[in-house]
Amino acid sequence: MLALVAALLTAATPARAATPAFELLPLVPAGADHQQKLKAEVAHWTLAKMASVGLNHEDQDATPPPGGWDDLGKPWPREAGLVSRTAGKFFMEYKNLDNGAVTESACSGNVVTSANQSVVVTAAHCLRVHTPVDVGFGNIVVTNMAFVPGFNGASLPRHTTSTALPGKDIAPYGVWGVTREWFTNTWSQSADWLLGHDMAAVLVASPDDPRPIGEVTGAQRIGFNQPQNQTDHIFGYPTINERNYYRPGHVAPELQRTFDGRSLMVAQGTTRADPVYYSDVMPGALSPGCSGGAVLQDFDPATGAGVQVGAFSRYDDPGQIIGVLGWQEGPNMSSTHFGDEEQAVYDAAQSASLT
Repeated sequence: MLALVAALLTAATPARAATPAFELLPLVPAGADHQQKLKAEVAHWTLAKMASVGLNHEDQDATPPPGGWDDLGKPWPREAGLVSRTAGKFFMEYKNLDNGAVTESACSGNVVTSANQSVVVTAAHCLRVHTPVDVGFGNIVVTNMAFVPGFNGASLPRHTTSTALPGKDIAPYGVWGVTREWFTNTWSQSADWLLGHDMAAVLVASPDDPRPIGEVTGAQRIGFNQPQNQTDHIFGYPTINERNYYRPGHVAPELQRTFDGRSLMVAQGTTRADPVYYSDVMPGALSPGCSGGAVLQDFDPATGAGVQVGAFSRYDDPGQIIGVLGWQEGPNMSSTHFGDEEQAVYDAAQSASLT
């Protein structure tokens, strides 16, 4: 226990040295067959796959609290400003490096301004997790990953077996394959939340559109080492109710709500700085599925634009003395605050070639 506490305290301040980013093996390598492999990566995500991975496990759509949606979590209106185009849903397939098992999941992400106009930011744990203690994650790495900016699951059938690809009603700006991906050096050494720095940047490309994604959707500004203890907005696609702190039967009736993974949601409030993990913590009800969602500062609801200063990482329960058990559900949301390590990841991605 003392060793764990000591390890956590060593991460109390953000790295100031030029710590290099860590690049995973490309999901779509350069070469003569690059476009063919990019097309195959995207074609993997049929309507049936998206419904299985991207919607909740109940035969029920989202239900608001009795008094209506609130600042702990509420739907963001469709086509309302920039964030409705830049925020999106990731679909991932993983391989377990210990036993070869294949699993799938969904995360959230956001298009940011970049030199190559092709960078989407998310959480590192959406790409790679290695938890030596058996807490349900194992030793997995992403093998297929696609991004749907402006994902609209309202018309996605829940139990479809269709092998068709999504149309503009579900993917209004197309489906983008992830080609290259980076995360922080700290996460490459401790992919288990213990040392924080849970942030990744990926490059995306479309097999059907030669333009970079930034030209199609626009992009949010991004900032590093920005002031903390601010009013922030967290955007994402909450999906899983098994680890929804605010699920029925777990909290007072007036706070209860469920999520379905179909719609972009937002939580807003004043954050507090966590000095151990260099993260931003605020009350929020968005359930798993919003991992990697953008934390926007100086957000203007009229334009849907802000500055991305973080990415949602895990939960926080002040009632847990150690904290590890409280990472699973909440009631607070803890987001990686972008510092020097995260800037190194962003710089590596925005200056990289697209293949």
